Amino acid sequence: MTQPAKRSQKDQIRVYFKRQTWALLLVIVSAWLIDSSWLHSDLVIAKSAAIGGFLGFATQMVFAWFMFSYTGYQARNRIVSQFFRGQALKWLLTVFGFALIFTMVEPLSAPALFIAFITMKVSHVLMLGRIK
Repeated sequence: MTQPAKRSQKDQIRVYFKRQTWALLLVIVSAWLIDSSWLHSDLVIAKSAAIGGFLGFATQMVFAWFMFSYTGYQARNRIVSQFFRGQALKWLLTVFGFALIFTMVEPLSAPALFIAFITMKVSHVLMLGRIK
C-alpha cells in the first residue's frame, strides 16, 4: 500500500531562512573582523562581502517565494511553472545584480564579493540538505 505524499515543509523552510540570515550575519561580521584587524582598509572588504552575501541571500528568497506559492496535487502544473519562473528570475537577478554592483559600487573588492556570494550558496546547499 502506498503512503500519501508529504505536505510542503513551509515551517522547516522558515527555520531554514532564519538560519540563512545567521549565515549572512556571520559572513558580514567575519569580513568586518578581517578587514578591521588585519587589513585596515576602510572596510572595503567588509562592504563587498556584505553586498555579495546579501545578493546570494536575496536571490534565494525570491526563488523560495516563487517555489512555495502553490501547494497540493491540484496545483501541480502551477508548481512546475513557478519553479521555472523562480529559477529564471533568480538567475536574472544574479546577473543584473552583479552588473549593477560592478558599475555602481566604488571601491569594491571582487574576491570578497565572490567569496561571500559563494559562501551563501554553499550554506544554502548545506542547510537545504538537512531538511527532511
